[in-house]
Amino acid sequence: MKILIIGGGLVGSFLAGIFSKNHEVTVIDKDFRKCEKLSSETPGVKVFCEDGCEPWVLEYSGIKDADLVLPVTGDDEDNLVISYLAKYEYDVPKVIARVNNPKNSWLFNRSWGVDVEVSVSDIIAKIVEEEITLGELVTILRLKASDVALVEITIPPHSAANEKKLEEIDFPPETLIVTVIRGDEMMIPGAQTVLREGDKVLAVTNMKNEEEIERLLGGFE
Repeated sequence: MKILIIGGGLVGSFLAGIFSKNHEVTVIDKDFRKCEKLSSETPGVKVFCEDGCEPWVLEYSGIKDADLVLPVTGDDEDNLVISYLAKYEYDVPKVIARVNNPKNSWLFNRSWGVDVEVSVSDIIAKIVEEEITLGELVTILRLKASDVALVEITIPPHSAANEKKLEEIDFPPETLIVTVIRGDEMMIPGAQTVLREGDKVLAVTNMKNEEEIERLLGGFE
């Protein structure tokens, strides 16, 4: 897969290092020092020291052939402009953009070319929420193009699902139990998998089913 990252700061350089192991990665940043550091620390990554908001720079960097564009600069306006160009000028299949200021999240949608927006503050909030909401369902990810969500719930002591096999629980339609995490062990669940107190259950489901899943696994009526 060909990945184009715009923004060579901490986020961009980290992503470049991760993705370059299995994909063809190009990074654009206008800061010469960041480009030098990227070139020396990630030799397998192509680095262009230019302004990623300029169409000619995007074209020169290979955006027309990119499978994924990641605008992750520290400026929300730049990330929106790049997202719009990537989606509507160059028809990039997938655009995932960084949101720096949570107040700007509402702008990061398909009308601006953003398929998925990633907000650090939202991620931190979800982690905190996960740690303090035993038995309550936490939505980890919603797919904007559909009504599908990835959700997680931790089985509390009073749950009716305790010591039950998955096949014994009447899950709503359009629900798939993806994994069960027990301590440090991650299990690929089957019909005979027995749920226990403290298990973290990850499921893909229709958003309309979230309350029903919380009732079944969390034990709340």
